[in-house]
Amino acid sequence: MSQFFETMMRSFPEAISVPDPLITYFRWIGEQGLDHNFGGDGYAYADIGPDQENGCLALRPVDPDYARAWTHSDDASVYDRLAAFCQTGGDGSYAALWLDNDGGTRVVHLGSGSGSTMLGVLVNDPVDLLRLLAIGYDELCWPENHRKTPKEIWAEDNEDEEFEPAPKPSVLLQKWVSQTFDVNIPKTASEIVSDVPDMHDDRSDDPFWQWIVSLEPKE
Repeated sequence: MSQFFETMMRSFPEAISVPDPLITYFRWIGEQGLDHNFGGDGYAYADIGPDQENGCLALRPVDPDYARAWTHSDDASVYDRLAAFCQTGGDGSYAALWLDNDGGTRVVHLGSGSGSTMLGVLVNDPVDLLRLLAIGYDELCWPENHRKTPKEIWAEDNEDEEFEPAPKPSVLLQKWVSQTFDVNIPKTASEIVSDVPDMHDDRSDDPFWQWIVSLEPKE
């Protein structure tokens, strides 16, 4: 039997209450057997079913060292507020749960810095994250692509070359998200995601951006 659900849930810090929709999602992934070699460096594709296995979106157990690096802190009361669990791009960007200053839990984005520099609240509703994953993107870390459909992005990237046909979104995931949460699956990410700040912005009203900046070492 898959250990995906148990492994994922154990990896989150106690300070963060994993939202029920994500708990349901992790359990479903395990029940469907969609995890891969979960144990050492295991993972599960975040946006696809057995009919499609490509792209860079992947669920991975929370690594506290990742949060320590971002928060520049060895204080668990600080770094335990951040739990990266979903890779959003091949560059190493992640979506994470963040315990905000009011005790709420938000889904935020952490650009790798070497590729994506998107840093801020991605969605406030965890169901919106599942809707976002179900659209069918290969990556979610590039805000300039959020107003394009996955097919439009593929067409631009393969304009002068011959490749396999454009990837299709997972019908399995789309059907499950729609029926389980009684929601629609949008055509583009921009229908869900607002303008997320850049880590190089001089200022932002985004609460997660402000929190990260406040933790940067003072020169």
